[in-house]
Amino acid sequence: MSGVVEAVRLAAVLDPAGRGRRCSVDEVAEALRGLVPQTEPWAFLDLLEAVLRQGEEQGRWKATRVTVQRGRARLPKSILLTRRTPTGETLRPVDVPLRGELASWAADLPLSASQRRLLVSVNDWLRRTDGGDVPMAAAAERAYELLGDEKAFDSTPPRGGATLWRPDRLTFDLLRCERVATPLTWEPTGADLTGDGPMVCVENHATFRTLLRVLRERRVPRWRAVAWVQGRNTAPVKSVADLPFRVTRLDYLGDLDPAGLEIAATVCSIAEDAGVEAGPAAVLWRMLVEASPRSGPKVDRDRARRLAAWLPEALREPAAVLLTEGRAVPQEALRYETLVRSEAFNGE
Repeated sequence: MSGVVEAVRLAAVLDPAGRGRRCSVDEVAEALRGLVPQTEPWAFLDLLEAVLRQGEEQGRWKATRVTVQRGRARLPKSILLTRRTPTGETLRPVDVPLRGELASWAADLPLSASQRRLLVSVNDWLRRTDGGDVPMAAAAERAYELLGDEKAFDSTPPRGGATLWRPDRLTFDLLRCERVATPLTWEPTGADLTGDGPMVCVENHATFRTLLRVLRERRVPRWRAVAWVQGRNTAPVKSVADLPFRVTRLDYLGDLDPAGLEIAATVCSIAEDAGVEAGPAAVLWRMLVEASPRSGPKVDRDRARRLAAWLPEALREPAAVLLTEGRAVPQEALRYETLVRSEAFNGE
């Protein structure tokens, strides 16, 4: 079944009363296995990733930014299921004197108890800081200062919901805070970090270390640095423009399977939004296409072509055929000796 359908069923199993609760990813995985006992072990992680993504897109839960490794997948450590049933709580105005930044829109606004607590905390903070006359802080730090919960501002909209968080109501600018990008894991391939140069980015840590080893043995490495995005944890790529050298291009290598190609397109889109040209690490993808495959999730022809469209033109058809036949090639197929002996890799 699709991730969309399974997300509906999974939310009902994890939180039958619809009150909203936090579940670890292992609890989520165990519940999903109970729903799809017929799923092959090699396909289960792909399904779990799809369900987690679809459930978040549907607003059924919010995944944590903290991730954990499960097999070859990087997954959120836990999810926070959305409350589905009404609380029966009476909404009422905050009923305290508000500063001018809040009074014009919030004085008579019907609010829940948690919304009132947030608004009172913001009101007190604005008084203490003379309207926010303080240095800019990370959103998690301001959330802890105001509410004693560093994760209160992680969601979109943050705690308090769209009733309070709007461009003409509560904003991060008003609270003098901002969301900060997760640092990108990377290492240089040489000692000189001056000037500009390209970077290669990979999905898995073993390939990260292998590429560093190979490139550091070269007098003039093909790439100035190697980065690692840890599976679907692609948010750190937003930091690519903040490195101590200017990245002229980000070349990406992922697993040659549906999830890997989806992640690849996402990474490159994020990098381009950050002002860095990005695309496939063509020579490495060509080596993956030519490597010995293993079994993988079988996808229909149309989806295979859409996934493969991100690759260099010469690789799209063979990659699409591989996907439709239910085969995959993890990037770990590119071992140290494979790279060192490759004429294609060493000849460019």
